[in-house]
Amino acid sequence: MLTTEKRLITEQLFPTAIIRAIHPELTALIEPLRGVIMEHKGKATGISRSNMGGWHSAPNMDRWGGEPAQALVSIACGLTEQTLIQKSPMPGLEMGWGVDMWANVNGAGHANAQHCHPGAFASAVFYVDLGNQGAPAKDGHIVFEDPRYPMAHMQQPSVLWPGIDGQGVESQSAVLPEAGEMIIFPSWMRHSVKPHSGSGERISIAINLSLVWKSVGVSS
Repeated sequence: MLTTEKRLITEQLFPTAIIRAIHPELTALIEPLRGVIMEHKGKATGISRSNMGGWHSAPNMDRWGGEPAQALVSIACGLTEQTLIQKSPMPGLEMGWGVDMWANVNGAGHANAQHCHPGAFASAVFYVDLGNQGAPAKDGHIVFEDPRYPMAHMQQPSVLWPGIDGQGVESQSAVLPEAGEMIIFPSWMRHSVKPHSGSGERISIAINLSLVWKSVGVSS
């Protein structure tokens, strides 16, 4: 029997989740992490990756960052695990994580070019200082690119499809973080960092988490 009901549904496909976390455990790590980063910066030559200016440490901060770095990794792993949905649990196995971790110290005008993190499952960034001397940050956004980027340059660039919030979906989304905030996102998501104009140094920590499976009761 044919229905006479009128129906119009707009569904959302393939949204991408990011995690934004601020809580006392993260806040308590700000000063200890600042101390170990600035001490290491004073004696270690930086490397060049996506950074355009500034100091980028080697990706081994989990080894030289001491207890504050280990605590930050533990939080990042925990937040990621509690967000993920495991469709087919494997008896006798549980999630474990391989870690790469590095620090970034950027002065005014420094930035990070657009990039992604191949070989990792999840990536996190923790903001120790936004370089604004305690004033509200106004720039230095992390900018995420829609993986469907060509859609913004198709037949009618000024006519947008609706997103989950009912607003038009842009090709990029700029996020202005807070000091003490951790942002976690899929490692395949391309992103960049805009320059900041503060009079201080913008200090952040990046973490790549590679998912590995380990036997229950066996440490990694």
